[in-house]
Amino acid sequence: MGDEAWRTLPDGRRIRLNKPKGRGGPAAVAVGTAVVLGASGGLGGTAVVGGSAGGSTAVSAVDAAVVRHIQSNLGKAKQSARQGKTQRAWQQLRMRKGRERRVSAVECITSTFGQVQEFFLATPCQGLERWQYPVDDEAGSTMVVIVSKVTMRRASQAWKFRRLIDEHGTGDIHPIAPVVPFTGYHYDSKLAGRSVIVAQAEPLAGKPPDAVLGATAEAATAITR
Repeated sequence: MGDEAWRTLPDGRRIRLNKPKGRGGPAAVAVGTAVVLGASGGLGGTAVVGGSAGGSTAVSAVDAAVVRHIQSNLGKAKQSARQGKTQRAWQQLRMRKGRERRVSAVECITSTFGQVQEFFLATPCQGLERWQYPVDDEAGSTMVVIVSKVTMRRASQAWKFRRLIDEHGTGDIHPIAPVVPFTGYHYDSKLAGRSVIVAQAEPLAGKPPDAVLGATAEAATAITR
């Protein structure tokens, strides 16, 4: 803990620099996190389930099948996503996507922390889109996925941003709703012209292994346009 830091933006606004969490520092630990889920698996319903801060490293035969199916069908899913059929894309991976929350912003500073936030103070982005949704797999686990699309003014800036955020411990983009701690260990990113798309996955119910969480983050990045 230290003194709060403030910064004056070019437009005259004063903002407080966000404190590191998740990928910005040591991995957060929480057991039995209560999360409210809707009947469709989305955020904001009535049923309460227990979550976990980390996945299991052991991979069962069912979990291994989940990973193999994601890897073997990702090409089909990407094609469906290009056609605007995101729900179908997840179904082709034998996963069920729940209700989605989406938030857009014209700046990235107030939604980030750590070195990532410092990057945007010096190099403002043109826009930030964030998605958050639960995903169920065939093994009976539910994961929460966060996806962020950062658009820069130049492709070279996007490349520099991706290189920074890909390094664990440099900071991150805040989730829309912090229903579980996001450690950044189940993470993927891709460069798309002037945009960078990053995705993370964490357990919400059940104990999906790291392999499933990583494959889910990879799928989320690939499907997002």
